[in-house]
Amino acid sequence: MNKSIAFILGICLIISANIIGSYFFNARKSVNTIKVVGYASNEYDSDILKWQISLSTTASIKNLANGYATLNNDIQSVKDFLASKNLNTNDIQINSAYSYPNYNRDGEITNYTFEQSIAYTSNDSTNFKLIEEIAYNFTELAEKGINIRNSNVEYFISALPELKKEIISEATKDARERALQVANTTKTKLGKLINGRVGVFQITAPLSTEVQSYGIYNTSTRRKQISVTMTGVFELK
Repeated sequence: MNKSIAFILGICLIISANIIGSYFFNARKSVNTIKVVGYASNEYDSDILKWQISLSTTASIKNLANGYATLNNDIQSVKDFLASKNLNTNDIQINSAYSYPNYNRDGEITNYTFEQSIAYTSNDSTNFKLIEEIAYNFTELAEKGINIRNSNVEYFISALPELKKEIISEATKDARERALQVANTTKTKLGKLINGRVGVFQITAPLSTEVQSYGIYNTSTRRKQISVTMTGVFELK
């Protein structure tokens, strides 16, 4: 009985050794691979516009309250002006006001400058042209006595997360097509994707060649070009 048990245990050890040996052999067996870089790029129109303006005024040391009062009046004037253009004033965001002193050559405070910024956001593309005309030529606002220190328009795409997924898919297809061309040239068969790495997104103006290692998000143009690379490692059979 003891000999039978020993015999069975011996057979089990031999089988186990063969299985383990086969596992390590397959694990160490070299796999032929090819590494390619796929690329995809598409153009899209922004559907969100954000106009930011900074208002500025000065007030004497003895009448600082006048600075804040002037800013409040200017903001109301901007609201009234936008309303006269049939633009929704509920889309205005008002940021906190701040002030800083101005000095003369002797280091004495002469007066204070007060500044406050407001932002107007619209997702109605039919209003974009009108807002752009106001933002880049604010003569009408200046005629109302409003001192605009800065005016800037930015554009965004609301569906950007979904668009990124689509572009990644296209870049992956492009990588596989490139790998397939190489495989056909070398008379080998292309296998599965072993490893893939997506690069950073380059969101630029159309036809731009600008590239940054950490990615770009250009908000200055309404139409945007979104590009990405996908580095894939494929198995060759």
